[in-house]
Amino acid sequence: MHFRSLRFKLTLWYVLILGVLLVSFSTFLYFTLSKSLHRDVDSKLRSLAEFIASESSSPLSKFGFGNIDQALETSMNLKPIGKFIQVLDESGNVGRKSDNLKNVQLPISLSTLKNASEGLITFETNRSIGNTPLRIITFPVVENGRVTKIVQIASSLEEVEDALNTLFIILMITVPLALLVAILGGQFLAHKALKPVDDITQTVRMITSQNLSQRISPPKVKDEISRLIETFNEMISRLDQSFRQMKQFSSDASHELKTPLTILKGEAEVMLRKERSSQEYQQTLKSNLEEINRMSQIVEDLLLLSKADTGEIRLNKEDINLTEILTDVAAQMDLLAKSKRLRLSTSNHQQSIYIFADALRMRELLINLIENGIKYTEEGGSIHITLQEEYPAPVRNQSDRLEGERGKFVRIIVSDTGIGIAKEDQEKIFNRFFRVDKARSREQGGSGLGLSICKWIVEAHQGEIQVESELGKGSSFIVKLPLSPPRMMN
Repeated sequence: MHFRSLRFKLTLWYVLILGVLLVSFSTFLYFTLSKSLHRDVDSKLRSLAEFIASESSSPLSKFGFGNIDQALETSMNLKPIGKFIQVLDESGNVGRKSDNLKNVQLPISLSTLKNASEGLITFETNRSIGNTPLRIITFPVVENGRVTKIVQIASSLEEVEDALNTLFIILMITVPLALLVAILGGQFLAHKALKPVDDITQTVRMITSQNLSQRISPPKVKDEISRLIETFNEMISRLDQSFRQMKQFSSDASHELKTPLTILKGEAEVMLRKERSSQEYQQTLKSNLEEINRMSQIVEDLLLLSKADTGEIRLNKEDINLTEILTDVAAQMDLLAKSKRLRLSTSNHQQSIYIFADALRMRELLINLIENGIKYTEEGGSIHITLQEEYPAPVRNQSDRLEGERGKFVRIIVSDTGIGIAKEDQEKIFNRFFRVDKARSREQGGSGLGLSICKWIVEAHQGEIQVESELGKGSSFIVKLPLSPPRMMN
């Protein structure tokens, strides 16, 4: 397993965290048990010392000054096995002691003797007797406000230390074994969790610009990896669509530019075959100029869309009167409509409708939509433009009206009685160089980019554009744009 791999890092972090938890828990367990055992020993020693101190006058004298063991057994039914007991006077001289001490006496330090003379109880651990760990309590007996005796009781800590040593050995064995198991389990879990990532990597390596149809099979379980795969597949789908559009765009652009160039070349070759009259030269030059103008329009539109795609075009947005702009554009386009014997009309239910937009782009939008209707409408037909302000929801009172006005929008509808658009073509109508009737569009001089430019203008203003059409009955292009926010009143 590579040290820089994600699998190794996941396993390492898993083992480190588990190791810290196990060591912390083991340390806590060890010291808690140690404290509990020592506290239990101290509690028993204190209880025994208190009993001996309270019975030091009557029972002990009753059973003899030198036999503390017998006195304890008689009074408490207790054999102090493992307990060493001695009683000292206030000066520290040993008066009585248990039989198991024999010729040995419990040690008492000057500080402990001083504490006892002051009436303080002292606990200490000592190993001076046979290197055996002893827990010793020095308990002063106070009578009439003065210390008359000192009771010392010692208990062996061997059992306590044996229990703690056993626990330590168990922990020293189980913790490393648990970490070893965690390493193996961590590798397995990391491999299991990252296997879909390996599948993604292998699939990605097979995906190229020529093979964007490849997809990653999502797992049955809906988890983070599944969402990653779904997102990745969506990204590949978008890339596939973009590549297809780029290829189609390149092909269409080449075709659009190739046709006028072929016409220019053919006309030039025909004219050069023999001497021509000045009228024939003029006609050829006029035809050439039309083709050059068409190519110039295509190049300008392509440049515009290219800059729009890269975000190089900045919109000069301001509050504009859309009603005035529509009136001006309709008056200009009415001349073109009349030349084809078409009727152009408008309807507007409000005096003035303001939007926050680029005035030049709004003019371009309206001109392209109206011009598109004129191109595809037969003589005697009509084009109608509707401009209307709409609310997203009913307004109930003045406070709701202020809130509702922020969400208002304007709808522009350009309807014609032209040839219409087939249902299967309506989704493609805004694609670049797409034409419903290619031959007819060429006669009208269209570049096939007008509706693509319209879509860009609308989306750049956070709007929407759609088409509703039926073959033989005409089309309606519907543009929805947000209105300007309400103005502050003086």
